[in-house]
Amino acid sequence: MSMATYIGLNFTVKLNEYYTEDEVEIDYVFSKEENRNVVKQKHFTTPYIYEVSEKGHPIWEMNEYQKTYSPHNYEKSKITFLYLCHLLKGLLPQGDFCEVFICWLGEEDEKREDELKINLNDLQIEAIDIYEKCFIRIEN
Repeated sequence: MSMATYIGLNFTVKLNEYYTEDEVEIDYVFSKEENRNVVKQKHFTTPYIYEVSEKGHPIWEMNEYQKTYSPHNYEKSKITFLYLCHLLKGLLPQGDFCEVFICWLGEEDEKREDELKINLNDLQIEAIDIYEKCFIRIEN
């Protein structure tokens, strides 16, 4: 099984046709259209659903558990998350938002275990705990 990091946007994005060295991209990674439709119906209000391709460390490991027991992995996940925030800061118009839901492929229909609201203009990175089945609203 694979972990999917779904992202919902209020606009379409152009997908890369070729491999890039970018730390984070918005693309289709593991899911099929039916997986994305479940996320859209169950968790998102945004009309366009993609996945976040994380070439670094997965953002769902940026949490208190990893900070305590695997600080090296926590720091790598934090770097990946900051790349994502930087990408979104340039992508989202001022006042817009996106939605993120992280789960194992096939578990899109399951209940959220946590919800976060993050403002890109007031990013308090040390207070953010991201686990699987976490819903995140990211506002610009």
